[in-house]
Amino acid sequence: MKKLIAIVALVGIFLQSFNQVVIVAQYYAQKDYIAKNLCENRNKPMMHCDGKCCLKKKLAKEGKDQAPSPRNQKEETVVTLFCADTKFEIKHFIAPVVSARYYDRNDLFTASFHHSVFHPPTV
Repeated sequence: MKKLIAIVALVGIFLQSFNQVVIVAQYYAQKDYIAKNLCENRNKPMMHCDGKCCLKKKLAKEGKDQAPSPRNQKEETVVTLFCADTKFEIKHFIAPVVSARYYDRNDLFTASFHHSVFHPPTV
């Protein structure tokens, strides 16, 4: 049952995504009926329209339905991130005093080990 629901949902998603393909497939499946009954140029056989006018209308309608409407689009605003108008001067340069300190192994040793709390268990 779950597989059937998954297949139906998948087919629905594909049909929605590829609806123009479905329209073209319907046109080729019913080409004779469309050419004889629905075509605008059915009285002019020398044009060889064969219902392509109806196909173009359906595809244009579908494209128009899928196009986002102007009221749903957001307006673009320009944001200035950098401003190059700032001018600054360095009057004089004072070198920082760096004292060199070297650490050895004994400086890194901490003597905060508490023997009263941390000791091996007694048997």
